[in-house]
Parts: sequence; structure tokens; C-alpha cells
Amino acid sequence: MSKDHLPSSLNMSVRTPYVEPERHPAPASVTQNHNQPWFVKQGTWQLVSLFVVWLYLWCLQLDNDGLWYQGDSPRHAMNGFFWLDYLRDFTLDAKSYALSYYARFPAIDPAARPPLFYLLEGTAFILLGPSPYVAKGLVLCFALVAAVYVWAWLRRWISEEAAWAAGLFLLLPGISRWSHAVMLNIPALAFSIAALYYTRRWLDTANASLRDFWPVLILMLFVILTYYTAGIVVFAVAGFVISHRSVGRAFGRKEVLLLVLTIVGLLPFAWLIARWAPMHLSWVVPKPAHLVKLSNWMFYPVQVLQLCNLHLVVLAAIGAASPLWDRRWRHEVKNFIIWIVLLYLPLSLLEAKELRYALLLSVPLIGLGAIAVIQLSEWIADYVPHFPLTSKSVTVAVFLTLVMVQIPLAASYRVISVSGFKEVAAYIEQVAPDEPVFYDGLHDGNFVFYMRAGDPEFRRRVVLGSKLLYTYYFHPRWLQREFVHSPEEVIEVLRQRGGCRWLVIEMGGKTASVPAQQHLRQAVKTPAFELVQSFPITARDASLRVDVYRLTLPVAEVDEVELPFASLGPDVQYQVHPIPPR
Repeated sequence: MSKDHLPSSLNMSVRTPYVEPERHPAPASVTQNHNQPWFVKQGTWQLVSLFVVWLYLWCLQLDNDGLWYQGDSPRHAMNGFFWLDYLRDFTLDAKSYALSYYARFPAIDPAARPPLFYLLEGTAFILLGPSPYVAKGLVLCFALVAAVYVWAWLRRWISEEAAWAAGLFLLLPGISRWSHAVMLNIPALAFSIAALYYTRRWLDTANASLRDFWPVLILMLFVILTYYTAGIVVFAVAGFVISHRSVGRAFGRKEVLLLVLTIVGLLPFAWLIARWAPMHLSWVVPKPAHLVKLSNWMFYPVQVLQLCNLHLVVLAAIGAASPLWDRRWRHEVKNFIIWIVLLYLPLSLLEAKELRYALLLSVPLIGLGAIAVIQLSEWIADYVPHFPLTSKSVTVAVFLTLVMVQIPLAASYRVISVSGFKEVAAYIEQVAPDEPVFYDGLHDGNFVFYMRAGDPEFRRRVVLGSKLLYTYYFHPRWLQREFVHSPEEVIEVLRQRGGCRWLVIEMGGKTASVPAQQHLRQAVKTPAFELVQSFPITARDASLRVDVYRLTLPVAEVDEVELPFASLGPDVQYQVHPIPPR
């Protein structure tokens, strides 16, 4: 052991954290006096460097508004508007309000997503303005919060110098990429790390009171109310509890009562998603036939390099093996292994698999890598003849070098984005300030968001081709219904049931995969329509553009909207009056 790591028994003036008697004492650096000037100064500089790295992360994708190419992101942004408006117009008939709101701005899904992030997002819209960049900025703020808790974890339970690795966390491929999309993964990640941090503090506190347990419970509740899938963090929390103490020692009557009340409080949300979002529920229910497939269990191990860089994975592997030659790391490595295993198992059991679901695995990989760096630095300081630096200095130098290596790599971790819909919405605001607008295309959520952002008085509404001309449902099998079967029928439906003179239609790429979409694109080539304007769209498909048409024939005024919801059943349909203008 190097001269920088004295046995903790020599520092009797400091109260060491709770450790069971049979375990090896914690690393000496954990038990050193945090009030010494060196540690205060080092901690301050670590936070400053972490903030600088975060600012760099913020600036990486300034051209990306966060409304990425799939439909989820703009709906996360639109849900912020919905909850803000619902609280303003509060009514106990939430179902009718949501349907009426959807009839005007059809890009919300409040039943499938819990409300916590959206309440914060709506507040941000009030304070800073209705912009997707505000929503993306909120996600980036959660990334900083997550990094601060990683810093606190490394500093408290590994070593003071290990906390320099917190900057690496922000520059990992998964974290860097998903911090620039308006998605729920990063906010849920921040709450999850905080929940695990306070769980560890609670377990390490001798004679812990109920007050020490409250942060754990509240943060786990925040996780679930931010993103249902992220609730798998409870498995890691349970693993920590069982590993550190028996269940009987950890939970008294009051703690059990709080857990039961929390579960009861979540039952309405469980009913909501089961009733109104069966598709999302089917994604999390494992199927026996799926579980026996090797590919099911290999998905996340194969994708690990998309989560963490190869050199950091190698360091993590060295850190995982470190108890073989240094027993002082046994306890920390075991905690990280519990963390990984008890998240990997439920992630693999989920029917839906996305790498973004596994972002919480980034923390133990960084922690194990930090242990490896400390071990290697001590070896260099102790065994390299005439080496002029202490192991602490080498550790800091290695972490700073790794951060510098990671900085240019992070610039390539871009989430796919689209741009151009803001200009389309602005044009429609000019030519049709008080009229309904028809839209058909894959990026309907992007268009609807910008329409709502520019329409606080609810003077316009959007009619989707996927509700008026056809409807489809992806999971568990493809369901498709066609409401029109010729270009002539398209024109008639637009005039009588759509009530729209203005049409916004995506052209190019795979925008006409449904027969009804093909009939629509044939119809707009007839004399009944006038091509008014075309807008280029920057997206993964370079051929994509948006064409704006005007229907020259008279149209009927529509007061009641038909809304089919194939996800609830092939014949489920609601007759809804759009929410009135303010």
C-alpha cells in the first residue's frame, strides 16, 4: 500500500461510515478528514471542472432542438403544454379535457407517461418561453444533477481523487447522446442515482431514523412518476438493502407502512396505463417464448460499447477484478456488481429493449474504472523506481487525461434530429391564423408542437391524416384501417369531415407507405389543390420536404371531431369537440 493510503485505524478522530464487522475496512481515503484545506480545495476544483464539462456538453448540439426523429420526443414536449393548460383550466373530468385537447393538438399521451417531468417542463415554459430548447435545457440540467451525485458517490465511498472521474460520466456515449433529446431517460437517471446514493447513506448510518429513509422513498417515487420503466431501480435498492443488512434490520414498522402507502398511491397510475396505454404495458410484460432466446439476454452486453467507451470498459473490468489483489475494494466492487446484475436482469426481462433504458449502468462502470485508476496509480508510485509523483498526483493526472481524451469523442455522439418544422408552422400562422390545418407525415409531433407553441389562444387546430384518412397500430401486431380508397374519396373526406383548406404534407422518403397516404398524394396533384409553398427538412432522409397545399373547393365547417384509437381496439372511436379558444 502506498504512503498516501494509511489504515483507517490511524485516523480515530473521524467517525467512519457503517460497515458490517465481517467486511474489510473501507479505503483509507474515504475516512480522511474532509475539512482539511486540500480536500476542500480539491472538491471545489472538481465541481468547477464538472461544470465546465457540462457547458461543453451543452454546446455540442446547439443546432438540435431536441425533437428527435421518432415520435416520442415531441410528445414529451407537448405533454408539458398539456399539464400546464390542464392545471390552468382544472376540471375533475380529466378524460374529457384530454380528449378535447387532443382534438385540437393531437400529439399528447398523458395516460402513457407519468406527469412529474411535464410539470417541471410546463413551469419552465412559463418562465422562459414555449420552446423545445427550453425542454432540452431542462434535460441537460438533469444531466448535471446526475453528474453531481456521481461526483458525491465517488468522493464519499471510493476516494477524494476518484471524484475527478465524474466528468467522464457526462462524456460517455449514452449520456452525451441522450442529454440532447427531449426524453425522460436522463431526468429519470438523475432521480435514480440520487435514490441509490441516499439508500447507501441510509444503510451506512448507524441507528438510522425514519428521517434518513424519507429521501430514499421520495426519490424512488420521483423516479416512477418521471418514467415508469426506470422504476427498475427498486431492484438495485433492494439489493443494497439485503447486501448491507437483513430486511428485518433495514425496515421497521414505520418504513414498511410508508412503502405500502406509496404502492397504494401508485395504483391509480397502474390502472391508467393498463386502461389507456395497453401498448406500453405490453412492452414491459415478458413473454415466455422471448425469455428462452439467447439474443434476449445478449442485447445489453453486445451494446455495452454504445454505453461506455472501450478503454473505460477495460478499466471497469480491471476494477471489478481488483479485490483479487487488494481486499480493501471488496465491499465497493460488490456494491457495483449488485448494481449491474440487479438492473441487467429486469432490463433483459422487458419485452422492449433500448440502450437508453440502461443508462443507469454507466455509473458502476465509471466507479469500477475509478478503482482501477487508483490501483494502477498506486502501483506506478510504489514500484516504478525514482518516480517523482505520489499516487494521488498520478490518479488526478490520469483522470484529467481521460477527460481530455473523452472530450473530442463526445462530439460524435449525436442523437438524430430534424429541423425545418418551425419555419413551416410560422408560415401556417401567417396564412391560416384561425383555421384548422391538415397534416400527414412521420413528424406530425414536431409540427403540432410548433403549432401549439405559437398558438396560446387555441385559435388553430391540427387534423392528422392518421386519424382522418386511416389509422394503424404497431404492437403486438400490425393493425391498419383505411377510411378512403381513392383520390376522389380523399377530396370528399377533406371537404366534409376535415374542414381544412390548408394541407401540410411530407413528401419524399417513406412518407407514403399506407395506401390512403398514396391516394392523398395523388389527390393533391389534381386541379382541386394549389401548391403554395415547399419547405426543405433537414433529417436523416435527405430527400424529405414539406409541401403546403390549399384546397380550392369549398369546405364544410366541422365542430365535432372523430378520433379513432386503434391502440385501444379496432373499433374504438370518440366523437369530441375540440377544446374552445381562450
